[in-house]
Amino acid sequence: MTAKKRNRIFLALYCLAMLVLLFWRERTELAESYLEKLRPLLILTPFNTIRHYIGLLSHSDPVFVRIAVMNLFGNVLLFMPLGALLPMSFPRLRSLWRVLGASAAAVICVEICQMLTLLGRCDIDDLILNTLGCAIGYGILALCRLCIRKPGK
Repeated sequence: MTAKKRNRIFLALYCLAMLVLLFWRERTELAESYLEKLRPLLILTPFNTIRHYIGLLSHSDPVFVRIAVMNLFGNVLLFMPLGALLPMSFPRLRSLWRVLGASAAAVICVEICQMLTLLGRCDIDDLILNTLGCAIGYGILALCRLCIRKPGK
C-alpha cells in the first residue's frame, strides 16, 4: 500500500470519526418553529464565544474552567489532524493557503449542516478555532518534514 493511499484511508477514518462526534446526538423536539430554535444556536459575531470562554478560564469553579478548556482547546485540537492529513493525502494541497482554504470550506460545511439540522451551534468562532487547529497541524507536519529531511537534499 502506498503512503498516499494509507494517508487517504486515515483521512477518511478521521472524517468519519468527526462526523459521528459532531452529528451523532439526539435532537430535542420542541413546539417552536425552526427559526425560533435556530436563533440561540446561530452565533455570527466573531470572537464572542471565544471571549466568553476566556472569561470562564478565570472562574473559581473548576467545572466552568473545564468547559472553557474543552471548548477552546478541543475546537483547535480536533482539527489539527486535518491540517496534516490534507497535504499528506493530496499533493495539490501542499501549500498552507490551500490547506487553510480546504479546511475552512470543510468547517463551513459542518457549521451549515449543524445550522440546518439544529445539531450543535453554528458559530463563527468554531470556524476561527477549527481553522487555527488545521494551521497548527500543517505547521507540525512542516516541522516534522524539515527535521527528517536528509542533509544535502
